[in-house]
Amino acid sequence: MKDEVFLRSKVPMTKSEVRALSIDKLRLQGKHSMLDIGSGTGSVSIQAALEFPDLQVTSVEHHDDAIDIMQQNMDKFKTANIDLVKGEAPDDVPNQMYDAIFVGGSGSNLEEIIDFALSHLNPDGTLVLNFILQENAMQAFSYLDQNQAVTLEMSEVRVSKWHGLGKGHYFKPQNPTLIISATRKE
Repeated sequence: MKDEVFLRSKVPMTKSEVRALSIDKLRLQGKHSMLDIGSGTGSVSIQAALEFPDLQVTSVEHHDDAIDIMQQNMDKFKTANIDLVKGEAPDDVPNQMYDAIFVGGSGSNLEEIIDFALSHLNPDGTLVLNFILQENAMQAFSYLDQNQAVTLEMSEVRVSKWHGLGKGHYFKPQNPTLIISATRKE
């Protein structure tokens, strides 16, 4: 989905190319439940819900402005298979098992969120985390690497888009994004 189709505000949004890779790494085909922690504008939740209509998505966000813009996007796209929860992760996340978990924002609760995710991820479930700060990505990767319950990979995505400038053009870079994916072993 193009970024332009989403209603926007100052709330961060996972951009289309990174979103496509992250959703692919979640391996949602045939899965029934997905959790999106730090859902922001809702772009990951909404695209996943639209591409996989049998998927039940739970989105957790604590910022009021993000809740507002995500609700507007849910209304725009008529996504009945998303439950939007206002609260902090992991404390306010519904206590159930999930087939896939996406973490787009963790605040200062990264290790607690990873612990929650691993204990609430169904066998062969997939955990995907996105970071723009290398320190946070390395903290998550190291923490996951110490846990024997997962297979683990990390990729860096750099996207630049063609823009006009005066009489010429250039590639305007977006923030590089580090994508960590972990699959829980049975």
